[in-house]
Amino acid sequence: MKRPRRAPIMSLDELETWFDTAKPPPHCGGVSMLNGFLTGLAAGPVFLLPNDWMRHVVGEHEQQAFIGNKVQAVIDTVVDHYNLIAHQLTRPGAYAPIYMRTDYEEVLAGDWADGFFGAMKLSLDQWAPLFADKKAGEPLLAILTQTTDPQLAEIITSVYPTLPEAQPLFKEAWRALPKAVEAIYAYTKPTRFNPLAPANQP
Repeated sequence: MKRPRRAPIMSLDELETWFDTAKPPPHCGGVSMLNGFLTGLAAGPVFLLPNDWMRHVVGEHEQQAFIGNKVQAVIDTVVDHYNLIAHQLTRPGAYAPIYMRTDYEEVLAGDWADGFFGAMKLSLDQWAPLFADKKAGEPLLAILTQTTDPQLAEIITSVYPTLPEAQPLFKEAWRALPKAVEAIYAYTKPTRFNPLAPANQP
């Protein structure tokens, strides 16, 4: 009996189509949100294996994966994209977020930021100390002000009451997010270091 072959890695357009059409809907809302989620994992203070977080991306579809089928191809593609982000973060200036855009090419960073915050929620106790340090706290704030979560927005406003006055500036804040991610990555690298992490592979 021949062993099943792994399906090839999907393109991001194919992955987006899977997110849009999979039933039941996966937990992740699309490639932009996925990119933010994986970025939060790769830049965060704790290293988590795919087994720890894959269900937060594909939901119950994870149980239906086996070598050669579509779900396994989705999972392999997600892991491949995570590895790409992890390697990008080792090279200053190489990381580029994937944002949603309107028909008029207006950038919408909300899905990406929601994904990043989703990664944070997996280990919030490890992220909490970052807010106390300006080097990490300000970049984190730049990201979290882009989320669409009304409860999070309310919390941020209560801690930083002058933020609503700066709302017009947020429209272009997406331009600063790559640098914010790099700053967080640099800050957390000593605590996140693990020889098995993709970013530390030769």
